[in-house]
Amino acid sequence: MKKSEFFMDLCFIRQSAADAPGQTFAQIIDDQLKGLFPKHAKWTMEDKQEDGLDYVIAEVTGTGAWEKEEELLADLEERAAHHFWDWLQGYRLEFELKEHAECSHCGKSNVKAGVS
Repeated sequence: MKKSEFFMDLCFIRQSAADAPGQTFAQIIDDQLKGLFPKHAKWTMEDKQEDGLDYVIAEVTGTGAWEKEEELLADLEERAAHHFWDWLQGYRLEFELKEHAECSHCGKSNVKAGVS
């Protein structure tokens, strides 16, 4: 089985608005990320308000079963709420596909020895 590691920077911007009582823009984005990445991911966020706009920058790192960047993005497109896409103004994605060093079924090593 292949496993991927990813790192995403996400930039969300919206016009300042009256949120639900006690819920900031950062909390709304955090809830979105919890729904999109319920396991095997963590994130940090920075938020600010300026000139009538709310900004949230989220740095997300994690692992998944995607084999290509396009699969990760397609999964997000399918599952993210429409507001996620309305507010997303930019992203950067680093993606690395990892091969397991040992097969869990047969115990054979897939690691190749280097030549000196």
